[in-house]
Amino acid sequence: MMPFPALVASNDLPLAAYVCTDQGADVSRDVIRRTGAKDSAVRGGGLSGAARLSIGKPIARTIITEIGNISVPMACESVSEIRKTGAEVIVLGHQTDIGTYRALRNAGALEYFSFPVSADEILAIQSQKTANSPGPAPVATPCIGVLGSNGGVGASLLAQNLAYFAASPKGANLRTALVDADLRFGTQAIDLDVDDTPGLQEALSAPDRIDATFIGATMHEVNARLSLYSHQIRTQQGIADLERAFPRLAVPLKAEFDAVIFDLPRGALFTQSELPPVIEKLIIVIPAGYSGVNASSRLISRIKETSPELTIIPVVSELRRDAGLSTKEIGKAIGQDIVGSLPRCDKEMARAQRAARPLVERQPRGAYARAVKSIWDAAAASQKAKADPKKRSGIRAWLG
Repeated sequence: MMPFPALVASNDLPLAAYVCTDQGADVSRDVIRRTGAKDSAVRGGGLSGAARLSIGKPIARTIITEIGNISVPMACESVSEIRKTGAEVIVLGHQTDIGTYRALRNAGALEYFSFPVSADEILAIQSQKTANSPGPAPVATPCIGVLGSNGGVGASLLAQNLAYFAASPKGANLRTALVDADLRFGTQAIDLDVDDTPGLQEALSAPDRIDATFIGATMHEVNARLSLYSHQIRTQQGIADLERAFPRLAVPLKAEFDAVIFDLPRGALFTQSELPPVIEKLIIVIPAGYSGVNASSRLISRIKETSPELTIIPVVSELRRDAGLSTKEIGKAIGQDIVGSLPRCDKEMARAQRAARPLVERQPRGAYARAVKSIWDAAAASQKAKADPKKRSGIRAWLG
């Protein structure tokens, strides 16, 4: 067997390994010896260590890495950093769930193997056409989640308008998928006055079998660049299993579209633990009151515990007056700067709702459309918002 045929002769160090356990070291040494390289190509540090060293020139054409104890989102970020140098990444780990596999592959990994794995399995990988081409990996599809910390704050409205802006030739001009992830009470199809999409239930029942043909047949084409999944399921039987499949649905959608936007119910982050790894940015829409501060603080604490690498984008909604707190007060309370503010525009919104059209389309130069553009720019940016490290205790104490 001639492993990695396109890689062996093209670099002084065609293959290296960065591991963190004896199990990972043993299989990596076996692979490397059979390629004719030396044992010195096996090093410690794991996936995160390889990522830290991946600056500029690739450290090897193909790198075998091991996840170790880092989170899946951090592992995905490390894979992306290595891929920017042009190196291929093979990841080893003890995680056996499909969510980890899909997340790492979507981040750019050539393959992911859960232990136990043999050298033969690793050597049997056939490099794809893209794997043989040097240079940085393609730009990842933006996958953005939008949820409200409280009801009635306009989170679904924002998701709809963001999707329109992303798809508009005068906006981001991207092929965009809008997914209404509220299977019980989602209203995107109703608000846009289009047929709902029963194919969403079928997609969630077998997400691994979804391809471009299935997507084209089951999504509603709102316009030439925007497609929609939105379906209220009438029976509650099995709905929890369907909701847990949303992370797996994101993978084929990200492969088919230039941008994917999820309109999320508030409880999604508490019930779908595999969702954050496939969403790069999460927009939390907050009303200007104490209940909004409380709810958003709980959500942010949950995210920091379970998915610390997920970028949070806090947005204030003026659609609910509540206590009328300022954006500065809210930002201080939740420990993060507020990225944008959705203005109240009752008359314009009513006209748009009656016409079943998004406000950014009806009034592209209006205040709401400008706010949507600002939020999209923040969501599309790569720089993660930094939380205020100061410890806070009590809502009203934060605001003092």
